[in-house]
Order: sequence, then structure tokens, then C-alpha cells
Amino acid sequence: MRTVSLHECKVRASLLLKALASEDASRAAERLRVLPGFAGLSVGQVLARKDSVQRKHALAVIAHEQGYASWADLKQVREVGFEHLLAQVGAAHLNRWFASYAEAVDSLRAQGGFLFPFREQFFVCDASLVQALGVDPADADWARTGRDWMSPEDGAAQARLARRFTHASSSPHTRSPMSADAPSQASGPRSRRAELKRSYKEAPPPMGVYAVRCLANGKVLVGASANVQGMLNRIRFELSTGMDRLPALLEDWRRYGAEQFTFEVLDVLKPSDEPVVAPEEELKVLEALWLDRLKPYGDAGYNVQGG
Repeated sequence: MRTVSLHECKVRASLLLKALASEDASRAAERLRVLPGFAGLSVGQVLARKDSVQRKHALAVIAHEQGYASWADLKQVREVGFEHLLAQVGAAHLNRWFASYAEAVDSLRAQGGFLFPFREQFFVCDASLVQALGVDPADADWARTGRDWMSPEDGAAQARLARRFTHASSSPHTRSPMSADAPSQASGPRSRRAELKRSYKEAPPPMGVYAVRCLANGKVLVGASANVQGMLNRIRFELSTGMDRLPALLEDWRRYGAEQFTFEVLDVLKPSDEPVVAPEEELKVLEALWLDRLKPYGDAGYNVQGG
């Protein structure tokens, strides 16, 4: 069954009420018989009581037709904001992105994972991202839904998971600054800045591979940097200020708007146990692997092959 938006569900409820008030209201009356309060009535009896049918009844019918026990369950599921949740955990997790639902389902069946919507596109992630979002990936309700948020096998199980996502989104995901090994804020802002500088020197920013993805057309830019998050920040700044170092990317940024782009860390270079291997060389190899995997060239991306 195709998943429809909350707005469309409300429109369908309004159309159901309109149909019930029309001359040919039998079909609308039949649909109302899925509700407990009307289940024991004939179509004629429902029609005789149609003046008592309220909008809440129509909404409950639409929820039932979408596979949910109540309108509250459907509303809970539809209001889970995966864009907001992903922003909370950052971009350190590897997701498989797809422009169509059919492609995402094929990937889910072939490689496993968890399928979710994101604006007009879809992504499949592994258990680590679900865990980072604050929900147990081993929860039995995942198996009941088929791990497909767009077409769940059990609407009640999905509604329970939606409540867990909602609870997680209202809980802090970051570590408390007053943890046992954190510096006391009583030392003042100057001491805090000194601590941050010292921490930065002791733990330099991670080297890694990044991706800038246009959700509107599926194209992606892949690159590597000794400061992967810093490079993503730089690219975002360049695009927002109109710098044309990446002209094709800038053109689509202007065409589709900033909200159609994601900035992801695809992979982070782990410290090598072999000091004879230069990290810059390891980073080149890591970048080459991602370029070969994503092939971000031509219509598929913003990289120049051989460049």
C-alpha cells in the first residue's frame, strides 16, 4: 500500500464526509462499517445515522485503510521527522540513498537494513544509525514491520516505534558537559577556551571521505580531506556565498535550493598501526574506494573522471 502524507489523509477524510452527504452514499457508508461503532450496522442503518458521523470518524476510517488501529497511531507515524533526527546524530553513518522507493526496497531485500523516507527520497541504514537515533534496533517491533517505514507489515508495531522515535527526539543526544572527566565551567570562559585548544592539539580533526549530495537529482560530489568535517563546512560556506570553485554544484545549489543538499561523512581514516605508511596515502586509497563504489561522474555526480 502506498504511504500517503498526513495532509493527503486529512483530504481523504474530507472527501469521505462529502461522499456520505451525496446522493450515492452507499460506498461511503460501507467504508464506515470498519469502525467498532458502525460494524454491527447495515449500510442502510449507517446511512440513517449519517448525520451523527463526525470528522473524527472519517479520520479513523482513513487510518484503518492505511493499516493503523487509530488516527492517533497514523498521526504519530507520519509526524516522525527523520530529517530532524539525522541532524541530531550527524553524518558519520553510512546510508544507502535512492531516488525511488522501488530501488530502496530492492536494496533492503538484498543487503538488509532499515528503510526510511527523507523528503522525496529514501535511504536504507544499518542498525548503528537506528541505535544512534535512540531506538533499539533489536526491538521485536522492527521484525513485525519488515524494517520498512514506507510499507510496514504491522501498523501497530510501527506506531509503537514512532513513539520511541518521538521520545528520542526530545532527549539530548550529546554528552553532558558536566560529566566526570569534563572541565568545570566554574573556571570561566578563558579556561574553557584553553582546554578546547589543548584538546584540539591532542586530538586533531579526523581525516576522511565526504559526500555532498543533491536530493533533487541524486547527484553526488565525493572527496577526501585531512579535516573532513572542516571541508564540508567550507563547501557549504562556498555554496551559500556563491563562490564558483565547484561550478556545476553551485548551479544546482541555486536551482534547487540549500534544503535539497546533504553533507555527509562517508568514512573516517583510522590511525594506522604501520607508522611507515603515510596517512595521506591511506586517505587517497580510501577516497579511490569510494569513488569506485559511488561512481559520481556525469549524470551521477559532480566529480570529473580522471581529475
